[in-house]
Amino acid sequence: MSLPEEISSFRHREFIFCFFFVLLFLIIFCAELSPVFAAVNGTDFEMERQEDAVITDFFSDCELSDATVRFEQPLENVSLVFTLSSEKKLLKSETFFLGPVKKGQEITRVLFWKIEDNFRKDRDSYKAQVLVKNGSQSISSRELSFSSRNPILSKLKLVDFSADSEKASILMSLTSSASLRTIQAPEPGMIDLDLKLLSDTEILYSEKQKNIPITSTYYNVSYWPLLLEKDKKYTAFLKVHSHSPDVTAAYISNFRAEEKVEIIDRDIDVDEYGASVTVVGKSQVPFDGIVRVVLMPEEGKVQVFEETADLLTSGKEDTVGIIWQGVPTGDYNVKIYVLNSKGEILDSYETVLRVFEPVPEAGPTKESPAPDFFTIFGIFLFVGTLFVRKRE
Repeated sequence: MSLPEEISSFRHREFIFCFFFVLLFLIIFCAELSPVFAAVNGTDFEMERQEDAVITDFFSDCELSDATVRFEQPLENVSLVFTLSSEKKLLKSETFFLGPVKKGQEITRVLFWKIEDNFRKDRDSYKAQVLVKNGSQSISSRELSFSSRNPILSKLKLVDFSADSEKASILMSLTSSASLRTIQAPEPGMIDLDLKLLSDTEILYSEKQKNIPITSTYYNVSYWPLLLEKDKKYTAFLKVHSHSPDVTAAYISNFRAEEKVEIIDRDIDVDEYGASVTVVGKSQVPFDGIVRVVLMPEEGKVQVFEETADLLTSGKEDTVGIIWQGVPTGDYNVKIYVLNSKGEILDSYETVLRVFEPVPEAGPTKESPAPDFFTIFGIFLFVGTLFVRKRE
């Protein structure tokens, strides 16, 4: 039989054990619950705030960086801040002020870092960041790290990327892995292309192509659909994204816009009566000039004939006709030139001509004398007599 003091002591120990057990459970529960509340109050709030602006694309290397932002809400004072750092040292910071934006608007900006080559050689890793701000408040951001070494597309090789005043051309091929005894055919690759035409950092034209299969060699030409300004510098910017492995590489091609036309050789006709010359535009800088034909005899006077051509842009043709005047009989070397308004020769062609009969000089047209009073009176008298006879 237990004494009352022993029963009371046992119950006291049981109460203390239950109290500590409940307290331990509450501590563990609160510890697990705190991150949940933090996620709800912090991360969810951050995600809700970032829904105002979504950075859909961000790329950077040692040469440049570009970012595309889609705005889900109208904002009044938006700016994009690009930063480049290495080893926690800020190397470059650039801000683009966008001002007010509309809901659903998508904006892309490109920045050239312009870091000296000697400085890049001393560093191996970089971190680029783009920050979307509305006033002084940050509403979205993305960052990525990259090496100073150019990324390798592995299966693919960019053979050529070049641009001029007319177009941008891309040539890619698959790479082959070779061993000492066998050559293994590479697996097909899948790529996305993003081409932009820039004037400084302003995007003038953008073209994207998705899911392009590369089975052997891929060649593509993109013609600029807008007019370019003569002697102005432009940059073609190409991003190639390989699906497998997931790698993006960028390439640039700089050029100065200039007039360019070509004479179509098969459409030249030169005979003893004149010449017909067809020229075609090869640039988005409008051509404004003339076609000049020079007849050079073995002996005698050199004769020059000119005719103004139509305004030409890429792919547009014009046929210019010239009629000889005062060309003597004989054999001639014929030189055809296309010149712009400054007298610069853009293209030329040479042929020969034999004139069997001399071509006379075109003289002034003689004006027929005006009819006098008696002539007019005679006409009226004749018409009147004819009318009277018809009535009889």
